[in-house]
Amino acid sequence: MSRQGYATEKRKQKRTSLELKGKLFVPQRGVEEDCRILDLSPEGAGVRSSISAPIGTRLVLYAEGFGRFEGTVVVRDRTHLGVQFQSGSAKRARTAEQLLEYVVSGTTTRTPQRATARTKEIPPMQNFVLADGRHASCKVIDIALGGASLETETRPEIGEVVNFGSAAAHVVRHTEAGIAVQFLGRNVGAAPH
Repeated sequence: MSRQGYATEKRKQKRTSLELKGKLFVPQRGVEEDCRILDLSPEGAGVRSSISAPIGTRLVLYAEGFGRFEGTVVVRDRTHLGVQFQSGSAKRARTAEQLLEYVVSGTTTRTPQRATARTKEIPPMQNFVLADGRHASCKVIDIALGGASLETETRPEIGEVVNFGSAAAHVVRHTEAGIAVQFLGRNVGAAPH
């Protein structure tokens, strides 16, 4: 995805209540600060920070439970930065696996992994639960802290709330492969898988 495409996509997205703590470091200036990560995906992050970093600035982001990411500022306003990561395919695959684990269970078990064929694909999410209690099978195509694209034959109505483990989401659009959802936050009363 181009920088401009990534920036446009991030501006369109609504923020989710699934925020992470992090640290932001700008090596050129030797500045480090705690920050809130509003959205995280294998490609980049939306960060709330008081650090003033112009577009094009290279920085390092430490995301709690996810590790270290190097990236470039591609979106900037008074209190928010959009960062595009410069990660290899193995790192993006590991991040996707960790995001899936975090969204479904609320935690990540960050362990060192070798880049193997197993880490090259996003693992399948077994199912989601519809508002009426029915389970529907799906596979994750793309995932971020803010939402996911799912391959599924089930087409819930746009706006309908569905549950994934401990997280709730609402359907924002239908896609060729299935649906796109936006996460709403933790769903303590979700039906078990």
